[in-house]
Amino acid sequence: MNEYIPQGMVQKQYRWEWVNYFLYRHLQENNPFPKLQAPLDELLNKQEKQLDALRKLAASLGISSPSATVNIRYNPVLECIKELHHREYELLQEYISYHDYFLPVSSNRLGIEDLMKSQLAQVNTLTALKETFGQLFKPQHETQKPDYILEKGYRLTRIATGLTFPTVMTFDPQGTVYVAEAGFAYGTEPGIGRVLRLETDGSFTEIASGFGGPVTGIAWHQGDLYVAAGNLGEKPADGCGEIIRVSPNGTRQTIVSGLRTCGDHFTGDILFGPDGKLYFSVGTATNSAVVGLDNMLILKHHPQFHDVPARDLELTGTNFISRDPLSDQPEAAVTGAYHAFGVPSKEGEIVQGRLLANGVIYRCNPDGSHLQIVADGFRNTFGLRFSPMNGKLIVTDHGADPRGSRQIRLDWDKIWEVTPGGWHGFPELFSGLPVTLPHFHAAEQAKPTFLIRNHPPLAAQPLARLQPHSASMKFDICTNAEFGSPGELFVAQFGESGFEKTEELPGFKVVSVNPETGQISDFLTNPNGESTKQGPIRPIDVKFNAEGNELYLVDFGLMGKHNPTPGTGSLWKIVKI
Repeated sequence: MNEYIPQGMVQKQYRWEWVNYFLYRHLQENNPFPKLQAPLDELLNKQEKQLDALRKLAASLGISSPSATVNIRYNPVLECIKELHHREYELLQEYISYHDYFLPVSSNRLGIEDLMKSQLAQVNTLTALKETFGQLFKPQHETQKPDYILEKGYRLTRIATGLTFPTVMTFDPQGTVYVAEAGFAYGTEPGIGRVLRLETDGSFTEIASGFGGPVTGIAWHQGDLYVAAGNLGEKPADGCGEIIRVSPNGTRQTIVSGLRTCGDHFTGDILFGPDGKLYFSVGTATNSAVVGLDNMLILKHHPQFHDVPARDLELTGTNFISRDPLSDQPEAAVTGAYHAFGVPSKEGEIVQGRLLANGVIYRCNPDGSHLQIVADGFRNTFGLRFSPMNGKLIVTDHGADPRGSRQIRLDWDKIWEVTPGGWHGFPELFSGLPVTLPHFHAAEQAKPTFLIRNHPPLAAQPLARLQPHSASMKFDICTNAEFGSPGELFVAQFGESGFEKTEELPGFKVVSVNPETGQISDFLTNPNGESTKQGPIRPIDVKFNAEGNELYLVDFGLMGKHNPTPGTGSLWKIVKI
């Protein structure tokens, strides 16, 4: 593989390190313990050297001088330490990826090894500071957690209840709210989804039904309603998913069919772009490109289903051993990447890319014609929006889990600015980082190795990495300065599903994300998870009204371990006061 740096990677690192520099100064100025002055001085000193090293790296590679920003949010000391620890740890993984993957030959000449050592020292110091401050400022007595915590200056109101597995909302041109009930949730049998209209009294009226669940996206365009349906319960040869157009008189037409949604992940959001075309996504069939015992939905309903790439890939021939649940007798199975369960791969085997693929973003005309792939290499892009700031397509993408035959530990959810025609890493780079990094290795499990020879170049690094297992779903972008900072993203985080323990409860919140600085802040938090009594339980979608002064929130409701509860979903509204 030729050495390269993904587009914008150094510039992003410089912006982040520049923000970190001011966060370190904030720590210095607010440090309550004089004995910590020397370690804080050393952190700041290392930060100055790292900024200089990144400037030199950019210059040596002919990259334009990185720009910096000073639009920074400052938190209290302990929260600032935690934020810095997350940010510096992520940057450490990026610098290690230079050494191990992107620039393996040139890393020493370019000063990468020195940058790694300095970064590791910072992470170690921040780890100690986080633990120490956490002990020193730990509450003496456990206090009862509130049902929700909302950023100061805003008000939350529940406007409708009784929804069953709602996944998405939208507005028509008149500002009327529509919500889709999926017709499916993990732990249930595939059912029928429908679209509801919110009435002024808080009740709902069904306007369309009969969609094969899960329904994951709805959009209005020139009087027609467009619906993305996973159709998991269907049994076609190759693909289940459909995009359906419903006319004002109720006539419906399937404009795209055969989408590969018969596995772990389905369709995502749908929307119309500035070019008038319909954009939508299809997730991967599996956790990390290998059908295994974690894919019981596939094995039960579609035993020949598997991931299909959007471009030709040459396999390494790595195979995975498991028991065979499809056999009546005790039996073992050997399965290769991009193959059906029990079918091994061969070294040097070429897997053909197809138009109907997994882990892709599509666009087509409003009538479904001229279907084409916009970009590939995603895992599960569930939320899509075009930025009103620069017109670029922004998506949320779910991280991998430590499950199945190829387990991936602590992968982040992420936000991508989509590179048209670009490969975004799956199944070899997760969150922009090679899967071979020790960070991704699950304890007592086989270390992930590469499945593909001659990787395509990675399109870019994510705009931001979000907490692992937070299940970052749909999002919207602020345009009204009276509500928040224009350009800021508000992301609904569904919450963890129990794949691995983390330091803090992942998800169950709405976070705001500054795409320039990478700073992530809690906007609305449910600290009690599914035991909450009054506030939203599992946010799955957020959308601003046309004026941008009201943020609507769709709450999926109670998911449980394997028994989602019908009728527990709801709709909320947040306004500035």
